[in-house]
Amino acid sequence: MFWGVLIGVLAGGVLGYSFMVDDFDLQATYMEMAIGIGIGVATGTVIFLIGAGVVSGMDYVRKRKAS
Repeated sequence: MFWGVLIGVLAGGVLGYSFMVDDFDLQATYMEMAIGIGIGVATGTVIFLIGAGVVSGMDYVRKRKAS
């Protein structure tokens, strides 16, 4: 919910800025937003996977020591 609101505010801001600029190109605006979203999703996925791997590795080591 929080991220959806932030993305909505960002999209609104980008479109609002584009309306104020003389050379408004909706397709280029959406393309820039799509590229930014793609980079953000990829970065978030990599960070999540690294964190999950570290936590999984720590849990594995803890279980090996207990037995």
